[in-house]
Amino acid sequence: MAKENERSGGALREEENRARGSEVFLGGLPRTVTESTIHQMFSAYGEIVEIRLMKDQNGISKGFCFVRYAKKESALWAKREKNGVEVQGRKIGVDISLDKCSLYFGNLKKDWSSAEFDQLIRQAFREVVSVELAMAPFAEVSGRRKTLNRGFAFVRFATHGV
Repeated sequence: MAKENERSGGALREEENRARGSEVFLGGLPRTVTESTIHQMFSAYGEIVEIRLMKDQNGISKGFCFVRYAKKESALWAKREKNGVEVQGRKIGVDISLDKCSLYFGNLKKDWSSAEFDQLIRQAFREVVSVELAMAPFAEVSGRRKTLNRGFAFVRFATHGV
């Protein structure tokens, strides 16, 4: 059973690594564009795995989205063919999306220690690679020297899709 889980986890990581570079960022989209329109325009370049059209709180497009293909080659082809084309009178930009695996956490309790924050993060998320809680120099708190954090941290994950 454990071997099976290791194998399936390894296969999953391998699949995710193969998918790196398979996502394109579309910018400058008209606010009236829909996921259906995006799918029609970009499905000619390969199998689309996911479309994430960013919307505001009213459900209206923010003018950009991400299209993830099954293969990296499809993303490269879409970029080459669609960058700079007009969509509903607007010239759009298409570029390969960069997978960011680090997240910024702000407005943290300043009395948390590195160990406490690390434990909280590892309980809440899987595939945590590193936790860097920004620490301040010693501070005087109630007449005692104490190390406080600066209220923010960076957490790096093994994959983009956590």
